[in-house]
Amino acid sequence: MIPRFSSCNLLGRSRQLLIPPHRSALLSVLLAAVLTVNLTACGEQKSTTQVTGLPDFSALVAANNDSVVNITAIAPLSALPDSIAPEKSPSKEDQLNQFFHQFFGFNGSAPDAGNSDDSTQGSSQPPEPSDTNSGSGFILSRDGYILTNQHVIDGSTQVFVRLADGRELKAQVKGSDKAGDIALLKIDADHLEPVKIGNSDLVKPGQWAVAIGSPFGFDHSVTAGIISAKGRALPGDADQRYVPFLQTDVAINPGSSGGPLFNIQGQVIGINAQILTESGGYNGLSFSIPINYAMQVADQLKKGGVVERGFLGVQIQSLDRAMASAMGLDRPQGALITGFVAGSPAEQSDLQPGDIIVAANGHAITESSDLPQTIGVLPPGTEVKLTVLTQGKSHRVDVKLGVLPQRAPTQIQSMKSHDLIVDNFGLLLTDDAGMIRVKAVEPEGPAAAAGLAAQDILLSLNRHPLDSLDAAETAFQSAKKDAPNAVLIRRGSSQHFLALSLQPD
Repeated sequence: MIPRFSSCNLLGRSRQLLIPPHRSALLSVLLAAVLTVNLTACGEQKSTTQVTGLPDFSALVAANNDSVVNITAIAPLSALPDSIAPEKSPSKEDQLNQFFHQFFGFNGSAPDAGNSDDSTQGSSQPPEPSDTNSGSGFILSRDGYILTNQHVIDGSTQVFVRLADGRELKAQVKGSDKAGDIALLKIDADHLEPVKIGNSDLVKPGQWAVAIGSPFGFDHSVTAGIISAKGRALPGDADQRYVPFLQTDVAINPGSSGGPLFNIQGQVIGINAQILTESGGYNGLSFSIPINYAMQVADQLKKGGVVERGFLGVQIQSLDRAMASAMGLDRPQGALITGFVAGSPAEQSDLQPGDIIVAANGHAITESSDLPQTIGVLPPGTEVKLTVLTQGKSHRVDVKLGVLPQRAPTQIQSMKSHDLIVDNFGLLLTDDAGMIRVKAVEPEGPAAAAGLAAQDILLSLNRHPLDSLDAAETAFQSAKKDAPNAVLIRRGSSQHFLALSLQPD
């Protein structure tokens, strides 16, 4: 295995020295002398050359071990909602098929029948079967507040916290937030050692990171690695679309969920939350919730037990090369608006389907996943300044955010609209109560190649509303023959753009 090197805390100027292990003792003495000079210069001048070496995390771990706790959450199986129960006892098939849904708070074992408490001794009724989640957490304050993941305590009726000194205490759930995967607990205890909170906005890829947790029940296990990337969105994970995850290669396993991620200064910069895995165990990719985001959620949970997020109300998609060309862009960028939520701030604004949001309050929106992460951290009532491309021209749209609904709202299309054969594109269209519906698609034709299918509703073509067969005929007659055309469709309850082209890609 090749060890990784990164900067230590030395601030003096130095050069990297690569010394083979078989060098003589004389070279070792010379190396010690060089390091002594660098140590002397630490307080005298700012380094302009990166100093590297193998870090020693023992002091960091010793200073923070007492702040990391083990969490056990218990829920009767009969009390678990149908949507939760399968997640608590995943089969191997489920683990293989749910890469980004592999929450690792589950310890994989049923409660030990031989360890029933005194209250069940002598009872004629057998104890009710229960499901046990095991995870980690860390102490936020001396008065007993503890932070962990929501999925660690999800569905539980009892939560217990085990401290580093062996004390095991019942915890009160002060609030939890599924969208942020954050839970705030409270215990009544003295002699608590809180962690130091860092600034996750200052984290840079390539920096060292250290995790402390309870993988597979092994309390206070320490692993280390580097920050791999920032602002990650997990594909297919609609619940956590508002979280700009930190990606690391720190080894995380079942039971580590909810534990702290430290920088080399011993400050918490994240909460270990998810892994990408095919086997259910660590596979080189782990994801942590940035502590700045987590503390915003925790503050709201502490004050009122619930979290309110800003709500824009747009349905969006990313652009690929063909769609960017259809929209008149020289490269894919931004979040392409495909529809709105009924009565939402966006629906009542000047935004239109086909507009592309490329910035929000000065923050660049490179991918569609950047938009919910940017909007979701803002409180309701915030005035958001959106930089929007409409037919290639940039302008600003100001929108005042509403409150994110607790349940997924219905998407709508805000544009206002016998059979029609569109021979060159391989389409048969029909008027279905004022909607232009695809009746049939020619196999291997341009429409089929673009992804159109029977029963799709066509809403617009190159931003021209398709509210009648006459409008559809006119739009398709003027469609571009040598470049992709942007067609907005509704399929089921969702809307998205497709790039429809006569030319093979």
